[in-house]
Amino acid sequence: MKSMMKVLSRYVLSAAAVAVLLLVINATVLIVWLFTEKNDKNYYNISQTANQLTATNDGYELSQSGKTQLEQNQQWAMLLDQDGKVIWNFMLPADVPLTYSISDVAGFSRWYLKDYPVSVWRHDGGLLVVGSPKNSMWKLGIMIPQKSMNNLGFWVPFFLVMNCLTAIFLALIFGLRLFRSLKRLSNGVQDMTRKRPVSLPVNGVLGDLAMGINEASSQLILQEAALKKRDDARTTWIAGISHDIRTPLAVAMGYSSQLEEDERLLQEQRDLAGIVRRQCQRIKDLVSDLNLASKLEYDMQPLRKEKTPLAPLIRSVAVDIINDNLSDRHTLEVSIKDNAQNRCLLGDKQLLKRAVSNLILNSIKHNPEGCDITIELSMDGENFILSVTDNGTGFPEDVLQRVNGIKNKNETEADTDSTNGQSSHGLGLTIVRQIIKTHNGSTRFSNLAGGGCRAICYLPSITS
Repeated sequence: MKSMMKVLSRYVLSAAAVAVLLLVINATVLIVWLFTEKNDKNYYNISQTANQLTATNDGYELSQSGKTQLEQNQQWAMLLDQDGKVIWNFMLPADVPLTYSISDVAGFSRWYLKDYPVSVWRHDGGLLVVGSPKNSMWKLGIMIPQKSMNNLGFWVPFFLVMNCLTAIFLALIFGLRLFRSLKRLSNGVQDMTRKRPVSLPVNGVLGDLAMGINEASSQLILQEAALKKRDDARTTWIAGISHDIRTPLAVAMGYSSQLEEDERLLQEQRDLAGIVRRQCQRIKDLVSDLNLASKLEYDMQPLRKEKTPLAPLIRSVAVDIINDNLSDRHTLEVSIKDNAQNRCLLGDKQLLKRAVSNLILNSIKHNPEGCDITIELSMDGENFILSVTDNGTGFPEDVLQRVNGIKNKNETEADTDSTNGQSSHGLGLTIVRQIIKTHNGSTRFSNLAGGGCRAICYLPSITS
């Protein structure tokens, strides 16, 4: 609201300033134009003509320079005596009379003579009249009372102030109309951010913009509905598959386990049964991971956040993996800095254990020939830095791009699953990234120059 009022105030002040500026410019141009026209060098002043008209024994004679000036301006001149008779003339038009009464003189001295604009001047020999071509001058008589001229110092500033107030008032009216239009647009944009339907009136100055917002809102609602429908279908499909596959997997795992332990079978047959059991377990784990990734992606996984010390959690995960899964070809080392020993975060213990476990198991799984795995935990200000490094084969380039959120331009939607564009090869790392994200953290995966790879997780800590 404050920003809208700021826009309104700036609009009103700007409009008023423009109006005042235009008023000043127009007044200045008018004054300059009048002054220029009055002092036009091409207009020969009648007083100069009178000075160059002198009496001679034969009458009156105009100097050569005076004649030249009148000729250049296509002007004519005549001198009237006390009886109104023309006693001298120069280039006098044929339709101009040679005798005038007092009323005739009074008329043309103020206005026109036979449509000729004329000027009069008192000369020693009578009344000097200088005329210009028809339609060449516009004469306007203005009479202003002396009282008004005396009050000019008050009225000029008064009208200037009134003009300013009027300009501000008009600008305020137009500004309020603009404000209402902008307010509707602002509310419409806010409704769009809240995914509400928008239907703004399309009349007025901002009608085109309102129509564009309405169309954008309609498109966003349609896209939102389509995305929701797709996501719901995908989530339902994954949940259904996860549920439906459990029973046949459990049956297959049960029978294969019985066959694996049946001493009546040949060892080769028991080994084959063990392979079937392990592959069923792998399918079960993949379905479980896919279901968890889907829930994390759409915020369907319930979080049980509590104050959790991260250092003991990492140690417990490392111990479990060493006791259960670590072969002689792999080594696992845990290094925790002193500043991270007693720091805690607000998180879900089981999900955090899953994230750390996935990082370690990823190095073990993709380096069957063996590698050295190092887990480091340190602090950077108020954030944990959890680093898992190995000296194995590293990430394939396509997997590295996917787990870092970089979509391959040649990758199609059919190549990805519901885990935000991650392929099934990076599902475990995708779960890591989603778990860290739900804890307001971030991840970064990279390959090392000397071989191997590194996964870094940044997590916010809380005060103990």
